[in-house]
Amino acid sequence: MTKQPYDVVVIGSGPAGLSAALAAAESGVSVLLCERLRTFGLKLLASGGGKCNVSNILDKTAFLNAFGREGRFLKPALDFAYHDWLFPFLKQWNVPLKLENQFHYFPVSERAGDILNAFLNAFQNAGGTRKKETEVTDIIVNDGKISGVTLNDGKMTECRSVILASGGTAWPKLGGTESGLNLAAKLGHSIAPIYPAMAPLLIRDQWVRNLTGISLPDSELSFRRGHTRFHNRGELLFTHEGFSGPCAIDLAASLAESCDRNGGETTLLFRADASRDAAFWRRKLDLLRTRDGKKLVRTLLAGWFPHALSDAFCRLAGCYDRKISELTAPLRERLCTLLSETPLTAIGAGPMEKAMAMKGGVKLREINPKTLESRLVKGLFFAGEIMDLVGPCGGYNIQWALSSGRLAGSSAGAAVSAGDGQTTAPRNEFTGK
Repeated sequence: MTKQPYDVVVIGSGPAGLSAALAAAESGVSVLLCERLRTFGLKLLASGGGKCNVSNILDKTAFLNAFGREGRFLKPALDFAYHDWLFPFLKQWNVPLKLENQFHYFPVSERAGDILNAFLNAFQNAGGTRKKETEVTDIIVNDGKISGVTLNDGKMTECRSVILASGGTAWPKLGGTESGLNLAAKLGHSIAPIYPAMAPLLIRDQWVRNLTGISLPDSELSFRRGHTRFHNRGELLFTHEGFSGPCAIDLAASLAESCDRNGGETTLLFRADASRDAAFWRRKLDLLRTRDGKKLVRTLLAGWFPHALSDAFCRLAGCYDRKISELTAPLRERLCTLLSETPLTAIGAGPMEKAMAMKGGVKLREINPKTLESRLVKGLFFAGEIMDLVGPCGGYNIQWALSSGRLAGSSAGAAVSAGDGQTTAPRNEFTGK
């Protein structure tokens, strides 16, 4: 068995792996970055339609709050490496950023490849070694500590730390796989159930599927699980299976989990125009009755919605061929209720092949948030999507991957440098913390 020693082995070359490998190499230890595919950073290259929405304008508190109840887990990583590290680093490597829609940060060049190259070049400059078509098939532990990894060529590589940054199961065509989760589970880590995140919603109601291609600028979707209400507002796109667009995809993970818990379906409430409630529609219909009594209800509603959606609402309310003057009080009330809150039957989200991220993964309670080291195996660190933590669309998940990678890589490097002592949180050279 051939042995080639490294101090740190990083598994996966997505944003988390790239950031982790660079941070570890910059700490002065020897680092091997392993990518099982032929291309480094394939998911990163495809992100944001190839432009890469790398972050957003939120401060740290607002950013972690967007991750929900588990968001506090992010705090040490954000405190260690947020905009104060990322923006100067990218500028140093000739990748300046620009702000779009007063919220999202993209490279000025609009090329995700520029971000990938910045990390790869910086890693090489720091003395790191990278290998593609190289998969870690086993992580070797002796006396509760990492001692090496076995590669797909059968060779063993000795090391003192491993960083699992292999992502999750989303986007399998771009490298999504269970391999990292399986390695973590083999070492005793618990894996939270896996669901597609940032994915289309699947709706049973045929009338929704019949409206494929229609888009709405400001809709709202909501549902309940126990005492918790999940809701989102924004642009919505009708598809042949349900809904997509920003309004829908941010609910995917929670909705998929709810459907799983509820035996396969969940009631989803749809408001086509998020800014208008039932009271508005009552007033508007009363006014139209006086002014345009001879016109069909569906023709008048087409002033606010696409014709096909207006027709669908009127069919559901039972007034498709009614003039506004013929609209009885019960029909008027039913139509106003549907316009403000249409109940639909959701049957899940995804599939994983269409998901941009994964909900689930290594359970957070088994990871020290201050260093991202495993609480079960000394020398094992985690970064990015492989952990049970996912944010909404809009630069959240890439920034989290980069921040967590920076902390994990620095922690692994510090642990190696300290020998067999206790792993402590590394010092941020940008903030001095």
